[in-house]
Amino acid sequence: MKFLLRYRTTAVFLTGLWLLPTLSVGQTRERESDAAAMKSATQPGVSSVLTIGPALDGPVKPETYVVGPSDVLALGIWTSPPITFNLTVTPEGSVVIPTVGEVHVADVTLREAKNRILAEVRKRYLTGDPTVTLVMPRRVVVTVMGNVRNPGRYTMNATDRIDRVIDQANLRIPEQNLAEERRFPPGKLESQRNIILRRRQGEMVRIDLLKFFATQEERWNPLLRDGDEVFVPVADRTKGVIAVYGGVNNPGRFEFSPGDSVLGAIQLAYGLNSRAIRDSVLLVRYLPETQQSVTILNLDAMMSGKAPDVLLYPGDRIIVRQQPERREDYRVMVEGEVVYPGTYPITRSGTRLSTVIRMAGGFTEYAALNSAEVIRSSVQPDEIEFERLLSLRGSVTPEDSSYYVLESELRLRREIVNVDFGRLFVEGDTSQDVVLRSEDRIVVPSVRRTIYVFGQVVSPGNVPYVPGRDANYYIMKAGGLTEKARDADVMIIKRSTRQWLAPKETTIEEGDYVWVPKVPERPFSYYMRILGETASVVSVAVSIVLLAIQLRK
Repeated sequence: MKFLLRYRTTAVFLTGLWLLPTLSVGQTRERESDAAAMKSATQPGVSSVLTIGPALDGPVKPETYVVGPSDVLALGIWTSPPITFNLTVTPEGSVVIPTVGEVHVADVTLREAKNRILAEVRKRYLTGDPTVTLVMPRRVVVTVMGNVRNPGRYTMNATDRIDRVIDQANLRIPEQNLAEERRFPPGKLESQRNIILRRRQGEMVRIDLLKFFATQEERWNPLLRDGDEVFVPVADRTKGVIAVYGGVNNPGRFEFSPGDSVLGAIQLAYGLNSRAIRDSVLLVRYLPETQQSVTILNLDAMMSGKAPDVLLYPGDRIIVRQQPERREDYRVMVEGEVVYPGTYPITRSGTRLSTVIRMAGGFTEYAALNSAEVIRSSVQPDEIEFERLLSLRGSVTPEDSSYYVLESELRLRREIVNVDFGRLFVEGDTSQDVVLRSEDRIVVPSVRRTIYVFGQVVSPGNVPYVPGRDANYYIMKAGGLTEKARDADVMIIKRSTRQWLAPKETTIEEGDYVWVPKVPERPFSYYMRILGETASVVSVAVSIVLLAIQLRK
């Protein structure tokens, strides 16, 4: 008896070894067939049949995976020695187990298929603990129709979901032209919530991809099966929508789907945020004659089951009011000659300049208070162009237009807060202690101890600053004027404000600039034209005088 059992075990094991090469060859041919299908799908005039790799988005669940032809199952009988088989589901939907027989497993879940196989194996093998697992999911052919870029038949894995085959049908093929891209009018895109799936047995299933992504419930995006037909309708994003605004994680408009409710819409918006007010949510609904009704709902009662969920209609809007957030990251940046430069927190509208300077450790010995400034950005970078267009709407005269545009551009890019650091921190004038706003920049430059002289001087460059000296002193220190210097038009450019002032209008301070312009070089024709115009004016004046003399006679 022991000899017969050992002989049977050895025969079964050898049979399994004989089957393995056959399965490997079959799998190789299937890969070659898939590669040929992929190659033919990219050729013009050939039916679109695409294949993708066996990538999985997670473990296969035996409760939801439905077995079909070409699935490969591994059967292990853990005796000594152990016996293993690779079982391929036949086109008739069964597996053939050596010494056990044929077991029908098609169109049932993987868990049910395992139970059927194990029940038959245990009848034959009284010892050992048999196990069954899926080792190679099959390929299925799925038809995609409707509002997709490339309708047709696609070869997919049985572990893929509906969204994967729709993505494949929307891939751009190089041979497509723009005319094929514009088959549908603007605003009408493919539906994501009302997709129709028809199974081979005739069962109709509604697919809701947005709800699947929000809830991860597999019933809204099931696994593909043999012979599935997927129809993607057109969705008009301007009509047939619902909206969720306010205290949710993903506010916006969503395509309406029959059966939508208030709690379901909150799920589409990825739930409430931490500031949502749950007991007074507004449901706004359109009524006939362009009117609307407003209903106040208690989400806590609905979530706990104390109040019924409310069904939605197209056009309904849900507004989740939320608590105001006063703990935002209000901050200012301190740069330059302070002890601890960096970013410092402030309150929304109560922190003054002196407080932030104290937080930064005060000024260093090299701080130039007369040139320090507070820079504010009242206009966000993405709104600069719009603000620029608005500023041109005013009634600016042609003479002032270019100057106004320049000043507006400076204001948009670098708005200065009018504050005198010297009066505040040296003289103690608290009227200069301005209230800061978030994102203000406090810039404290270094003391230069020089005056920069440039233009028509012999040696342009920095000249050591001497208090009380005038422009002529710094010009002489720079080598004096050149032959082409226009000394009557020397200008002082202030370091802090960049204003151009005549030497008599200001006192030179450290860091200022002295500009010596050049005598313009003009052609001889220019002077002849000036001489001619002058002669014309003189001749007219002489004529008028002679005419007046004649009239007096």
